[in-house]
Amino acid sequence: MAQPDLTSHHVNYLIWRYLQESGHGDAAVSLQRAWYPNPQTLPFARHIKTHALVSLVQKGLQYHELESSIDKDGNPTTFTPERYFFGPEPFDVGSLKPKDEPTPAPAGSPKGPVPEHVEEVATEPVSNGGHAADPAQDSHATETNGDEAMEVDRAESKPSSPQPQAPEVDGDGDVSMGATELEEKPREPTLTTGNSVGVQISPAKAADLSPDAVLLNEEHAISATWCPKDSSLLLATGDTFCSLWKLSAAAEPARNRFLDLKGTGAFVSAVAWDSAGAKLVVASYRQLKGTVAIYNTDGKVMDLLPDMPRVINGLYWAPDSPQLVIVASDERSSELVLWDDGRRPDVYPPSQTIANHLYDVAWCGRNRVFACGKGSVYECEVSDNIRLIKSYPSPQADMQWTYVRSIQDGDTFIAVTASAASSAIWIPTHDILVEGAHQAAITGIDIKPHAALPRQEGNLSISFASFSIDGTIAVWQADLVSKEYKCIHRLRLGASSPAITGSFSPDGYALGAVSRDQVLIWNAERGGDPIATCKAPRVAKVKEDPDRATNGQNGHGPSYPDRALSWDLDGKKLVCGLGEQMAVINFQR
Repeated sequence: MAQPDLTSHHVNYLIWRYLQESGHGDAAVSLQRAWYPNPQTLPFARHIKTHALVSLVQKGLQYHELESSIDKDGNPTTFTPERYFFGPEPFDVGSLKPKDEPTPAPAGSPKGPVPEHVEEVATEPVSNGGHAADPAQDSHATETNGDEAMEVDRAESKPSSPQPQAPEVDGDGDVSMGATELEEKPREPTLTTGNSVGVQISPAKAADLSPDAVLLNEEHAISATWCPKDSSLLLATGDTFCSLWKLSAAAEPARNRFLDLKGTGAFVSAVAWDSAGAKLVVASYRQLKGTVAIYNTDGKVMDLLPDMPRVINGLYWAPDSPQLVIVASDERSSELVLWDDGRRPDVYPPSQTIANHLYDVAWCGRNRVFACGKGSVYECEVSDNIRLIKSYPSPQADMQWTYVRSIQDGDTFIAVTASAASSAIWIPTHDILVEGAHQAAITGIDIKPHAALPRQEGNLSISFASFSIDGTIAVWQADLVSKEYKCIHRLRLGASSPAITGSFSPDGYALGAVSRDQVLIWNAERGGDPIATCKAPRVAKVKEDPDRATNGQNGHGPSYPDRALSWDLDGKKLVCGLGEQMAVINFQR
């Protein structure tokens, strides 16, 4: 059977894998953003072996040599260095210097200060029918396979001097939460560690995105979320209203206030888009009685769900199915109800009651949800109904778990939860506890998207971020097999600037956070200083509500202003709620 036709997707995937495996994570993500959001989902991706691009090029060079060694009649001919694919000149990689490395001073001249970090580039053999040291040597005399070529292609840095009495702080101000290492290990490929060797340098000054931001006047939007399939459609929600904004490059933004409960005694308690982006569900309550309605993208009512006898404070639509989890909680207990929009039953199926107030809920794959409350995290299975299958008792019984996020890796379900009150982070599914993650209340957590997570056989690790009132964002990496964790970045928003909420972009390239009047964006892998900022043109009025969470619809955290942050499906735009305004920021610019 003939090989399939080679397409740009095949070539781009090989280049993307090469960049990942050689440690050029920034360049790999840039290619991914411009080409395809999740390369690992391509049907041929699982068949590509490690270092495939280098192996393929090596074989191509060998074929080029064979082809050049035979004339048109099939007779052997002399293959001279002039006919090498890359020419006859020797190429000594070790003689190359990084762009910012100073030229060595002449012999006898005074020595200047030595930089703290100097990167070395290892010498590598050149495959062009021979080695650089002897251009006339036949390529088969010393065999170099793809794996060896990749090994020598990795840049390494000199280990810094150990400082056993203090935590390690790098040039970005990042502090390691683990034990101080006396010797730096050689850098591994980005595909393994998720860390780039830094071939691209952080800009000296963050880009100011304020001039390009589109400001939408909305009366104190508590949440703002993009339609999952349409980057021109935006949902804004407040205590008593829901609005759909239609954004267009050719016209002014148009607002459709499709729900206005002001003066009726009713209030909006939760909203959620379905995964197809074709409809949205809104829960409201009046006199402790919950009502749920489903709307289309024009703001027209499509369906009314059965009422519930108490307040609905959470709506969680499955990421890739028509199933919806409805959560109703009071101070003593919570009820989880499953609604299947594909079946549209007249009544809800039997609910799952949990004797705890649930603060947050997260889907994990198609048939799992995790919920968090005081002293416990709960794992529920979803089929025709929802049922509790496992409880994870907290290491400390009185610890209140406020936020939960989850991710599925093959057959493994992973949940990460955080406590606003104690500033602790817990991975209950793998028994990993991070105590004292911040110096003040945690305001939210987010897991780095699946496509951006490191992959290696026999290794299972995740990266996630925690946001805090202490004005920092901590980016963590946890090995779920060894149960070791470390803080790889400690990002700072500035003096008296709390990180009220934030999230990763859908491709994992960027990490955004919002403070009282400013949005900051970092390169998620590189950390350091922000790469872009956007400041509100005027200070918006702040409404504080101690019973409303900023990252998790059911949480009861400390009192601070409501803020919203949401990325569009491509990670090229984000919307931020800043009190009486919403800023739509074109991050691609």
